Order: sequence, then structure tokens, then C-alpha cells
Amino acid sequence: MKNISKKIIAVLLATIFSIGAFALPAQAKNKEISSIDMIDKGVADTGEIHFTKNDKELVESKENYTVAVLPYVDVSGLEGRSREMAVNAVKETLKTKYPEKKSSTVKIASSNDVQKAMQKYPFENPEAPKLEELLAIGKACKADRVIFISNLPVREKETGFMLIAGTQTYSATVTMKLKCVDVTTGRYLFNQNLEGIGSSSSINFWRFGEPSKARAVKDGVTDCMKNFLTSFY
Repeated sequence: MKNISKKIIAVLLATIFSIGAFALPAQAKNKEISSIDMIDKGVADTGEIHFTKNDKELVESKENYTVAVLPYVDVSGLEGRSREMAVNAVKETLKTKYPEKKSSTVKIASSNDVQKAMQKYPFENPEAPKLEELLAIGKACKADRVIFISNLPVREKETGFMLIAGTQTYSATVTMKLKCVDVTTGRYLFNQNLEGIGSSSSINFWRFGEPSKARAVKDGVTDCMKNFLTSFY
């Protein structure tokens, strides 16, 4: 009787193991992420890396390196006050992370050095420089990092109603091409197009109290720049 019981147990265990042997590969296969799901995660031909937005606070960098900030490229189509506010937002966020004071640990390459380097090593496409081109500029400036910033076309939208009085909202969807390379390691620290949305609302009476288009643009640019500058030290 004992021998029969042992045989039954042995058969059951063998059956369980055989089922598991077939089940495990199927489970492992099901856990694999498809190429469709990963379509926005790779580097493809552009070399762009996927980053998710974060809620980190933008603070002064305490690292020790020299950074070269390349001239701002603006193909946004913005004009007047909106264009001015966009540039100011870029400068303000950069100076928050890299304040110009004696106690700062990060050194900013001079505009003169950057201009000379760019004349010596011109970009094939000024709106989308390649990794090797940015590295050449960094080495020529004796910089540890190089930052490239471009403001792409802005999508604008105005909503609300107006008869004699009413409310109106202006929204601006800002897209920026942002790159930062580590010259020492020869790789990207950040290389992505980021999108930020800014808006401005007002209660209007006749022609008074219109929403500020420039403010909406500035908020969108600030959103992009904060996510960019908090993604690396």
C-alpha cells in the first residue's frame, strides 16, 4: 500500500513539474514588452532619448564643471512681447541653476569662446546639431558640458466668449528641442523634444482685460526648461 501511495505521489509531482515546464516559457514570453509598446522609448536614428517629466525643484547646481551654453535658436514664429518673454524664461531658468556669483561651483564658458568654437566647427544643420558636433564645440571651449536650446513652432489657442463682457483664455503649447552633452564621456545627458503648456485667462469688458499671450508663452517655456534642467546635475 505504501509503495502504491509513493508511486501516485511521484506521478503527481512529475505531472506538476511537466505542466510548469511548459507554463514558464509561456509566462516569460507574455511578460516581454512588444516593439509597439516601446516605440517611444528608443533612440532610433535621431539619437533622442526618452525622458519623463518630473516635479523636481529647480535649484542651484553644486557640481564642479564648466558649461558652454550655445546661442538660443528660435524658429517658434513668436513676435514682439511673446518672443521677448520666451527668451527671458530661458535665461531665468538657466541663471537659477547656474547663478553668476563668486560662490558658484559651475563655471560658465564665455560668449567669446563659444562664438570662436562655433566659427571653427560650424554645424551642418544649426537647428539640429549632432552629438559629434556638440562635442567638438565643448572641447574647443574647454567645457565639460554643452547645452543646446531651440524653441520650435508654438501652437496657440484662444477660447471663451465676448459680447459686451465675458471671459477669455489664451493657451500656448510650447515645444522645445533640448540637448545637453557630457564632453568627458562623449554622450548625451539629455536629448529630447519637450512640450510645455501655458495659459492666461481674463474677464473682459469691451477692449479691457484681454488675456496675456506673452505670459502663456513664458509659462510654457519655463515648464520645458525646468524639466530639462532638473534631469541632470
